[in-house]
Amino acid sequence: MNDVIRSDIHFQEHTGELTHKRTQPTENIILERNKELRRNPGVIQDLGAQSEGGAYGRQVASVPFIMYEEAIRDGYELNKGDSKHRSNEMMRFLRSEKGQLCLIQGKV
Repeated sequence: MNDVIRSDIHFQEHTGELTHKRTQPTENIILERNKELRRNPGVIQDLGAQSEGGAYGRQVASVPFIMYEEAIRDGYELNKGDSKHRSNEMMRFLRSEKGQLCLIQGKV
């Protein structure tokens, strides 16, 4: 689990303060891949795009887990309500400055 999510705990003796920070070592790799995919439109094809009736699904973004948790702390209801509400909240997050880093296509 340490390779996926790291948990760092620091204790400041002089203040008696304990801090906890979680990091994801692969976050930059994911965001760089997203950036590269945005530069090369058409690399990822929509599901069923070549079949009769056209596309029926596509990947829009790849969100690092740490950013997902941070978005929830920032007030995006990505884990609450019904699926339509969660979907609307995800689209709202992806339109934000941080969320745009997660896009693999030019826009939502």
